Amino acid sequence: MKKAANPGTSPRFARFLSIFTLISRIPVNRRFDVDFSRADFWIPALSPLVSFAALAGFGAGMALTGSIFLAAISSIALQYFLFNLFHFDGLVDSADALLPVASRERRLEILKDPRLGTYGFFCGALVLSARIGAMRVLAEEGLLFTFLAASLLAAPAAGRAAAALIALKLAPVRQNGLGSLMKGFSASRIAMGSLVALVPALTFSWLAGSWPLAIVIAASAVLATILATFIVGRAYTKALGGFTGDSLGAAIEIGELLMLVISGIVLKFLGSMVI
Repeated sequence: MKKAANPGTSPRFARFLSIFTLISRIPVNRRFDVDFSRADFWIPALSPLVSFAALAGFGAGMALTGSIFLAAISSIALQYFLFNLFHFDGLVDSADALLPVASRERRLEILKDPRLGTYGFFCGALVLSARIGAMRVLAEEGLLFTFLAASLLAAPAAGRAAAALIALKLAPVRQNGLGSLMKGFSASRIAMGSLVALVPALTFSWLAGSWPLAIVIAASAVLATILATFIVGRAYTKALGGFTGDSLGAAIEIGELLMLVISGIVLKFLGSMVI
């Protein structure tokens, strides 16, 4: 285990800060050696920070405008500014690299190219539009925004659990990239971190007086995680034979979106049984 470069920073806190800088855009004074050990636990476990940003953005948007549509945009803006922009970049880069017909070498070149292509633009716009649509359904159909709040609390956990599973199941494509630092991942630690991440969503559902909602949220999160892991893992395995840092961002974005979409579908057809 690496020792922190700053004597005042404990190894555990240095590890926590290392993972925090990986999942967020909030600046941290890096006076320590980067340590991604136990990232398998912390990547999903830190998800509630993202959830609270999404909820704060939605609440502020509703308070200022009274519009669900604008509140959804406000939620996305705050969450992405603080946490998800790096992950969104991984999603659009993945779309540019994997969707066109190209050689493996060309795909790797595209992943390094900072320019946005047609495939990335289309995929990014589609994901953001679908996210807004899913949030509107959850807010309009769910009693007093209960279903939306529970779903927003759980969505980051689903996406980040999928990212951790990608790093567990696939080998890194580059030996000097971000993926190469994701070593020694354990399924049990990913599961534990994911359970920690779901505590706020399940607690909220229970306090709202709906244990069926807690069951639906947990099941939706598991399904979204599995689907996102399969989609991104399959695409990267087929195209590159392994994973990159961009694949982790893509898994996070797709996992979060799937969680919201699945919750919206359940609410549409089984809402009266859940709330």
